[in-house]
Amino acid sequence: MQSYYLQKADENLPVLHTTVIRPEAEPRPLTNGDTMVVDLGNHYVGYLSFHVSHPHWYNDAPLRMELRFCETARELEDDYNDYHGSLSRSWLQDELINVDSPGVYKMSRRYAARYILIKVLYTSQPVALSEFTFEAVSSADMTALKPYDTTDEELAAIDRVAVHTLRNCMQRVFEDGPKRDRRLWIGDLRLEALANYYTFGDVSLVKRCLYLFAAADKNPYGLMPGYIYENPIFVSGYWHILDYGFMFVNTLCDLYSHTGDAETFRDMCDVAKRILDSAEANKDEHGIVDNTCGDWFIDWCPGLHKRTAFEGIYLYTLERWSRTLEALGYPEAAEYRARLEAGRAASRKYLYDAEKKAFINARDEYQYSVHAAAWMVLGGVVEGEEAKEVLLKVMNDGESVKPFTPYMHHYAVDALFCAGARAEAEQHLRHIWGGMVKDGADTFFEAYVPTDPDFSSYGDRKMNSNCHAWSCTATYFIRKYGLGQD
Repeated sequence: MQSYYLQKADENLPVLHTTVIRPEAEPRPLTNGDTMVVDLGNHYVGYLSFHVSHPHWYNDAPLRMELRFCETARELEDDYNDYHGSLSRSWLQDELINVDSPGVYKMSRRYAARYILIKVLYTSQPVALSEFTFEAVSSADMTALKPYDTTDEELAAIDRVAVHTLRNCMQRVFEDGPKRDRRLWIGDLRLEALANYYTFGDVSLVKRCLYLFAAADKNPYGLMPGYIYENPIFVSGYWHILDYGFMFVNTLCDLYSHTGDAETFRDMCDVAKRILDSAEANKDEHGIVDNTCGDWFIDWCPGLHKRTAFEGIYLYTLERWSRTLEALGYPEAAEYRARLEAGRAASRKYLYDAEKKAFINARDEYQYSVHAAAWMVLGGVVEGEEAKEVLLKVMNDGESVKPFTPYMHHYAVDALFCAGARAEAEQHLRHIWGGMVKDGADTFFEAYVPTDPDFSSYGDRKMNSNCHAWSCTATYFIRKYGLGQD
C-alpha cells in the first residue's frame, strides 16, 4: 500500500505561490565591521537576493559578510556564540558568505524571518548593498482566504497573526515550523488542518499529509512515526509518539466531518484501526491504557506526569472514531463505542477524585494538572457543569501544573468550550494568543510562558521557533464560535 499512498500524496502536491517583498533599505557605504538591518515589514518564508556594488572603485578582494535571519527583533541582539541548547547549532539562521563580483547575489537556502542583520566582516573597499528582494513562498492561496469581520481590535489582531502563522507554515506540506524542523508532524498537522478549514479551505493539502503518514514505516505495534520528511525524498521519522498517533485518527475523522470525503477515509481506515487496536491491546488490569509501545508528548511542560492526559486523548479519539464509523455504517462501530464507554467508566473510577472534583491519582503521582483535566473533559469522563467546575478549579489554582505550549493551550480552550465555559475560553484565548500579540508577535510562537519568556524545551531560547504551526488555532476558535461578533 505504500506506493499507493505515496501516489495519492503526489496527486495532491500543492502549487507554491510567490509574493515579492521589496523592503526599503537605504544604501550606504559599508566597510569592515559595519552592520545594517533589513526589515521585511512582517514575518515571511522564502529567499533573499540583493545587489552588491562598490561606490568608489572595483573591489580587489572578495567581500565577506555574515547574515542573520531573525524571526523577532529580540534575535537581533542575541549572541549565537553562547548557544548551549540540545538541538544542532546549525538550525540557527546565520550564514557566512563570500561575494566575488558586483551584481545581484541570490541566496539559495530558504529562510524564515522578519529582520535580516547584515555585518560586513572583510572588504578591501567600501561596499553598497541595495535592491533587497525577498521572494516569500507559501501554498496558501490568499484569494481563497475566508473573510472574518469583527470590531473587536484585539481579536482581529489575534486572527490576523494566526492566519499569517498558518500561511507561513503551509508549504509542500503543513510544516511544523519554517525556521526549524521544516517537516510534517502529526500533532501540528491536526491543528493546522482545523485552522485551514475555517480560513484557506485547502482540502488537498490535508489529504496529501494524511497519505504521507499512511505511507510511513510503522513500528511493531502498528504505530506510525510522529513526523516524516517528504522533500527531497520521502523518509519516515524514528520517534513513535502514542498521542500523536491518535491525532492521525482525529485528523482523518476531521476530514470526513468537514468535507464528507468517505473515499479518503476508507483509504486509510485500516491504518487508523491499527493505531487504536494497539492501544486497546496495551491496557492494565483496570482497563487504563499503559505505555508499553511508544512515547508520550502531551506538552513540553517540565515534570509533567502524562498518564491521565493520555487516557483522555485515547477516549476523545475513540468518541470521534466511533461517531465517524457510525455515520458511514461500519458494523464495528459498536465495538469501538463499547471500548469508549468502558474506558470512561474506568477513568472515572481510577483517575478521578470525585470528592475533590479533580483528576488526581496515584498513576500520575497525585500531580494536579490542567493537562489531565482538559483531556478528561474532552474524553467525556466528566460533562456539563461538573466538567466546567473541574476545569475552572484547576486552571485557577495557583499550584496546578499549567500548559507551556500553544499546542496544549489549544486543547485547554477546546475543553472550556466543550464544558460550556465560553466566556472563560475566550478569556484564556485572549490571555495566551493576545499576550503574544502584545509582545510583538508577527507570527505565533512554539512555546509561550508569560512568566518565563526565556523558556525553551531545548535548553536555549535561541532555538525556539517563533512561527510555529501548532500555535495557529486561535483563528479556528475565533471563526468557529464567532468570537467578537456577539
